[in-house]
Amino acid sequence: MIIEAFGDQILIEPISKKQILVGDTGTLCEYGKVVSVGPDVKSVKIGDTIGHTVWGVNHLEIDGKKYYFVREDTRFILGKIRMS
Repeated sequence: MIIEAFGDQILIEPISKKQILVGDTGTLCEYGKVVSVGPDVKSVKIGDTIGHTVWGVNHLEIDGKKYYFVREDTRFILGKIRMS
């Protein structure tokens, strides 16, 4: 099955549990692998690992596997994770 993201949506496959980012807000963060991006997405591509908030995501489950749809917006996408 292929799931295609539209507009500024990013489809993420979660790869780790919630983390708390230390700072003024103590934001909850999850990490995931980008599996699809809409045509309006500019900052990430398929295969990237990103950190995103746990709020503002739409949940999707197919055959017992969880995915999230997140808008390409700095309120939701916290950054790319690069392995050096």
